Amino acid sequence: MDINWIRSLFTVWVFVSFALVLYIVFNRRNKKNYDDAASSIMEDDDTPHEKQ
Repeated sequence: MDINWIRSLFTVWVFVSFALVLYIVFNRRNKKNYDDAASSIMEDDDTPHEKQ
């Protein structure tokens, strides 16, 4: 096994990992989680809470 074979395997592994990340991010089941995270910024009030 020479260095070019290892480089080729690494390139394929990185591409498969990238495709998996894209699948997870754009999967419809995760849309609600991303929408909740996006709207949480707008729902947060900017006033500091008083210590009681």
